[in-house]
Amino acid sequence: MKNEEWVAQLAKLTGLPYYQQHRVFGDKSGALIGATDGYIVALGLGKAEGGHAAVKLLLRFAKTQVPQQVHQGLDPARGKFKLVTDETTATLTRTYSFAKPDASTIAEDLRNLLAALKTCAIAINGKCEECGRAEPQILLLNNLPTHYCSGCQVQLRQKLDAAAVQYESLETNVPLGLIYGFGAALLGSIAWAGVAYLLRRIFLWGAIIIGLFVGKAVVKGIGKVTWGGRIMIGLFTAASVAFGDAIFYALAVVREQQLAFMPTLKAVLLNFWAIESGADGGIVSILFGLIGAGIVVYSTRKPAFKAQFTPLGSPATTFGSAASAK
Repeated sequence: MKNEEWVAQLAKLTGLPYYQQHRVFGDKSGALIGATDGYIVALGLGKAEGGHAAVKLLLRFAKTQVPQQVHQGLDPARGKFKLVTDETTATLTRTYSFAKPDASTIAEDLRNLLAALKTCAIAINGKCEECGRAEPQILLLNNLPTHYCSGCQVQLRQKLDAAAVQYESLETNVPLGLIYGFGAALLGSIAWAGVAYLLRRIFLWGAIIIGLFVGKAVVKGIGKVTWGGRIMIGLFTAASVAFGDAIFYALAVVREQQLAFMPTLKAVLLNFWAIESGADGGIVSILFGLIGAGIVVYSTRKPAFKAQFTPLGSPATTFGSAASAK
C-alpha cells in the first residue's frame, strides 16, 4: 500500500484531517493534524534514528512542570511505540522493516494513548500556548502543530528572528570595507613578519590569527557581507600573509648580509613565488591564513528566520479519493 493511501485510511479511522502538503515528519505523504478532546494530534510516516522507516505521533498538551508524570501515564498505553516526553509534547515512534503496521492497529493505539493522556495531562483546549487566550485555529510553528495568537506570534518572531531582522537592516559599504581591509592587511603583514623575525621562523598558526583579524576588519567596515565581501576577505588575507612572508624574508637577508632593507624587499617581491614555494611553510602559511578567513566568512552567512508560522489551510484531499488513489 502506498504511503498516501495508508495515511488516508488512517485519517478515515481516526477522523483527523489529512494534510498532504504539510510534511511534519519529513515524508511526502504528509500528515494527519487536528485536535481531539482538546489535545493536538499529529500522525504520519517518517524516519527514526538510524534512518529506519517509522510511524510517528505527536500528542501536545498544556505545559506541565512534571514531564515524567506524563511519561508514566502514557507508558502503559504506548504499545510498540517508543516514547519521549517534554513539558508540552509526547513524541512516539514505531519503527518497521517491511510492511507498514495495520492502520487499524495504529488508530487503536491512538485511542488508548488519548485515553491515558486525559489522566496525566491537561488539554490545551484551543488556547494560545503563550498567553492562554482563546485561539482555536491550529497552525504550524516550524512544523510543530500549535495554537498561537497573533500577538504572541509577533513577540516570538521578534525574539527568535532578531539576528535575521538585524542582518536584513544592514547596508553594504564596499569602500569602507576596502579601507578597513587594506589597513588590517598591512598591520597584519607587519605583525606577522615581526613575530617571525623574532622567532626566526614562520609560525603557521599565527596565520589563522591574521585571517581572523583581517576578516573581522572587513566585516566591520562593509556591514552586510555579500559574496564580493567574502572574496575581499580571502584576497586581503592571502595578500597580508604573503606580504608578511616577503618582509620576513627581506629582514632575514638584511640581518645575514648587512644589506639595505628597501632594495632587498624589492628583490624579494620580484622573486616572491620562487622564494615562497621553496621556503619551509611558505605557501602553507597562506592556506592557514585562509582558514582563519574562512571562519569569519562562515560567520557572515545570512541568519535564518527561526520562527516560521504556517497556516494549515484546507486538507489536501478527501479521505475517499486519497484512499482509492492508485
